[in-house]
Parts: sequence; C-alpha cells; structure tokens
Amino acid sequence: MTMCRVVLVLCAVLALSPSLTIAGDHSILSEKVWHRDMQKAHQTAINEGKPMLIVFGASWCKFCTKLEKETLTDPRMAQYISRNFVPVHLDLDKEKKIGKILGVKSLPCTVVLSPEADLLGKIVGYKSVESMQEQLQRALRTQSVLRQASQKKRTFK
Repeated sequence: MTMCRVVLVLCAVLALSPSLTIAGDHSILSEKVWHRDMQKAHQTAINEGKPMLIVFGASWCKFCTKLEKETLTDPRMAQYISRNFVPVHLDLDKEKKIGKILGVKSLPCTVVLSPEADLLGKIVGYKSVESMQEQLQRALRTQSVLRQASQKKRTFK
C-alpha cells in the first residue's frame, strides 16, 4: 500500500471513529498526558507541529506492560516524549482497524506519524529507554528530512 493510500485510509478512519480510546484500565500511562481520542491527538499534532507517537498494546500482553512500566513511564523518557511528540496509547483488541491500517502485526508496537500522517517510524517489541529514545530520534530526523524536502519543493514551484 502506498503512503498516500495509508494517509487517506487513516484520515477516513479518524473521521469515522470519534471515540478511539486508550488501552483498558490496565494501563499505567497517565490519561492526562497520553491521548485517548485519536482525532484530538491528530488535531494537537497539527496545531503543535509534533509527530504522533502511537503505542499499541493489549491487556493480555506482558511485554506491553513491561514497556509501559520500564520505558514509557521512566522520567527521562516521559519528558522526552512530552517535549517531542503527541502521545497516543491504543488497545489493539479495541482498535483493530487502525492497527491493520498501520501494519501492526505484533505487540507492543509503536508507530510514529507526522502531523500530515506520514509514517516516520515503527518500533516493534519491548525496548529499553536508551533503545526507544534512539529509535524515536531517528523518527524525528525523518520528519526533519521530509519537512526540508517539502519546503524545497514549494520553493521550486
């Protein structure tokens, strides 16, 4: 599926699914920081110019819980995420359509999308704080490259 199609399908799902929610009550991620509603998260991403960090998990997934407890709630990582991303946490069992569109095949899975819904990165499985931060930095660099290319394209028109 081409990136353009992924973006179009994701936009359609966002428009049709106003109540995408955070993973079940098992989640230890703060609801004040992690978005519960995908549409609101997308709007925030557009307004702030930050990419969305979408973490897919499930209540039965041991490595999802480990990722939340050991990596995502680590003070350094939590600060890094809140400064650079619009964080979203989805339960794959409840949000199968979004998971399918974004190619989530195993858990945990973290997908990074630009405010324009370009795929900036995908991180599969449990990662330590250091490994997660390294991969998220790659996604931010990808966003920077895409922005520069977009600006150059507008300049040459």
